[in-house]
Amino acid sequence: MKKSLSFLFMLLVLLAPAIAQKTYKGLPVIEASSKVADYKIGEELVQGNWNITPEISPDVMKVPVHSKKQPVTFYTDSDSISFNVKPGKSYQFYVLLNNKDYALTELKGYAFEAQQFNTTNKIPGYTLFYEQNTNNPYMQTLRSQYNLDAIVAGAANDTEKALRMVNWVHNQWEHNGMNQPTKSDALTILEEVKGGKQFRCVEYGIVTTACLNAIGLPARTMGLKMKDVETIESGAGHVLLEVYLPDMKKWVMLDGQFDVMPVLNNVPLNAVEFQQAIAKNFDKLEISSLSGTNKAQYVNWVYPYLYYFDVKFDNREGVDFARETVDSKQSLMLIPVGAKQPKVFQKKFPMNTYKYTNSLVDLYQAPVLPVATPTAHR
Repeated sequence: MKKSLSFLFMLLVLLAPAIAQKTYKGLPVIEASSKVADYKIGEELVQGNWNITPEISPDVMKVPVHSKKQPVTFYTDSDSISFNVKPGKSYQFYVLLNNKDYALTELKGYAFEAQQFNTTNKIPGYTLFYEQNTNNPYMQTLRSQYNLDAIVAGAANDTEKALRMVNWVHNQWEHNGMNQPTKSDALTILEEVKGGKQFRCVEYGIVTTACLNAIGLPARTMGLKMKDVETIESGAGHVLLEVYLPDMKKWVMLDGQFDVMPVLNNVPLNAVEFQQAIAKNFDKLEISSLSGTNKAQYVNWVYPYLYYFDVKFDNREGVDFARETVDSKQSLMLIPVGAKQPKVFQKKFPMNTYKYTNSLVDLYQAPVLPVATPTAHR
């Protein structure tokens, strides 16, 4: 018995250094030789979507929690670690990269919450203008040069037209978040794509919007911004678009970067309805996508952006005219009731081109054709 105990003691002594190496500054450590990592949230495995970055401390991954807790596993090329993540709780660990650099990584759980907006106002406080698509040479060139009618030929309804068009634009180039075109209009972007350039979410929004306008479906680009848009240094915004479907008499969200249209109970949703559905009806929520975009992966990625929503007052297409404004402001931003009006983007870029509202009717009035200069009514 004494020999057995002595052997066990010696074994523990020998193993102690190896065990000690699994912690650093009191936190668990996993090892990696590649900077690219995978993670699994619930049953959804996301591959190659996380970069191990020792320079960011902590590097925070926000984890959506659909119930009381969510199992999450973080995978490197040689190791892994798992947690049961709860809303409002943080879980830290280190990734030891190439046996040299420690990357402090944090999983931060959050629950989906439906933001509150003013639904009592019935009369819009602003007039927004859209492409009339009558004798517009720019629209005619875009429509004919890229044979847009053929893309939607035979579509059963406006929803199918929108899905086909966003899919077409999605497939024109691979996303590159660092490139910008020489000019921010659809014809320029598509011409530069022919030369091999790739662009950001912004350009997917611009091109899809213009193509839909060219075939007679009023559309507008839409900016999304996180709640902490003023305090984080990068990645605080995303750009997509909304299209007005005449046969449904409603605005519908599309995301060209991901080839997405959100749907609930067979009804396409606008961006605010999408945010509400994520929080209240996640199980019934669907993502329509001709590319097969994964619902959980897309929702988990886009949800933090669905806090502030902004569109231009003047959404007409073309390049040779001055855009109309309201009190010298170019855009209208919808903010939740009680939320701060953001004035700075990512700590250093002034946000001085916005009028603010929390009234849904201001953003979701049916399209009005550009027949007069827009003015504030209240």
